[in-house]
Amino acid sequence: MVYVLGVTRAELGGSEYYALLGHLGNRVPRVDAVAARRLYEALADASARGLVASCHDCSDGGLGVALAETAFAGGLGMTIDLRLVPRASDLRDDMTLFSESASRFVITVHAEHVTAFEGTLQGLPWAGVGRVTAEGTLEVVGRSGALIIDAAIDRLKAAWQKPLNW
Repeated sequence: MVYVLGVTRAELGGSEYYALLGHLGNRVPRVDAVAARRLYEALADASARGLVASCHDCSDGGLGVALAETAFAGGLGMTIDLRLVPRASDLRDDMTLFSESASRFVITVHAEHVTAFEGTLQGLPWAGVGRVTAEGTLEVVGRSGALIIDAAIDRLKAAWQKPLNW
């Protein structure tokens, strides 16, 4: 299973996405230290108990990049539904994918640990947003229910590595 921990907000000021589009933005990510600590402590507990298969922060590039990088690391694909991502408001698909809100993680959990993992997150913002697949593609369903991304992981990884191949 694939989970997103933490809340996504319209915080794209200074983001990689806005930089790509030539925008600066004025809503930079803000940290809620109290909420972040509670989330980090629950995640540390779940990890210490062996419930977490993988964990990736959502920082530079936001959720979209974290999902792709998680898939690269495992050499597997994912099917994700953005409608399930914890959000502070009704964000467009691009904002949900590329917001750089602080204190968010992409977590994968093996099926036998799902119940215990979810039990560690009581009272915190989280959602199961999809699953890991063997197909080697990243598939993402957007707000409308339509498939908005259907890309081979190897193609995405090549694009991600391209700036480093000089």
